[in-house]
Amino acid sequence: MGKVYIPAVEFLKKFEGKILIASHENPDGDTIGSALALYLFLKKIGKEVKVGCRDRVPYFLEFLPASRDYILLPTDEEFDLCIVVDASSAKRLGTEVKAKRFMRIDHHKGGDFYCECDLIDFSAPATAAVVYYLLYNLNGELIDRDIAVCIYTGLATDTGFFVNSNTTAEALRLASLLVERYGVDPHEVAVNVKERNPVRRLKLLSQVLKTLQLHLGGKVASIFVLKKWLENLGATYEDTEGFVNYARSIDGVEVAIFVIEKPEEGIWKVSLRSKGKADVSVVCEKFGGGGHKYAAGCKLPHNEGLEKVLNKLLKEIEKVLSTQEG
Repeated sequence: MGKVYIPAVEFLKKFEGKILIASHENPDGDTIGSALALYLFLKKIGKEVKVGCRDRVPYFLEFLPASRDYILLPTDEEFDLCIVVDASSAKRLGTEVKAKRFMRIDHHKGGDFYCECDLIDFSAPATAAVVYYLLYNLNGELIDRDIAVCIYTGLATDTGFFVNSNTTAEALRLASLLVERYGVDPHEVAVNVKERNPVRRLKLLSQVLKTLQLHLGGKVASIFVLKKWLENLGATYEDTEGFVNYARSIDGVEVAIFVIEKPEEGIWKVSLRSKGKADVSVVCEKFGGGGHKYAAGCKLPHNEGLEKVLNKLLKEIEKVLSTQEG
């Protein structure tokens, strides 16, 4: 067991009290898969635990065991411990949580630190991998197929089904172990996550791709979605999952920008993706966001307008590209 895991293992073994495992807002496969795996395991060892999120579980993750156990946050209930999963800060939960103390389980660099038992492994390919090693060291014999499916889903989605830059040898070894030891079916996971598109999503994608623009000599591509388009199609924000990758896939493009209008929150939600020459986390950190080198996000004020938001982003991206290419 690596030293980084020891405090968290010892803490969770001894902890008594009401626990909330919280996924970040606009949840993805890693935060949902990691949280559910931890939730199922802690229930097995007799802990009083709930799992929650500000937003509902995306339709493409509803196949995961215990996904219906998610409670919507905020809640009036008070907890003795809130475990923030796959988020650099409790602020990423997007809502208030009443808890006496917080703990963070994550693989992102930077962010907030809450206690000596925080479990943050920067070298891990996904938070799901961190959770697997944590559970294995708590009591590996209790990991069953349901828990393994949740972990595999988190790992697969965060690595883009094993093609993104965080697809390390460790990621592939862990995926192989989950399949061989616990009977996870990669095809079943892939079909559930990638091939359950509602018609409204494809119609929305068609509209979003019409906004495609190239910038900085074709090195940057941008797309956006407006709230009224979602309303007209009966679509949701979760229907936009993965849209940014269409912009990144263009030949010659190094950075993709995807801007989502969220007027009810007073923001433009920004997702940036890089093919490798630009560290987009540096760009997002300029606007109070963050993430990984090749995948990051941030929020900008809605009252600034879309054109101004794009210009701000392009200015910072140009700096990063010129520095890192030079």
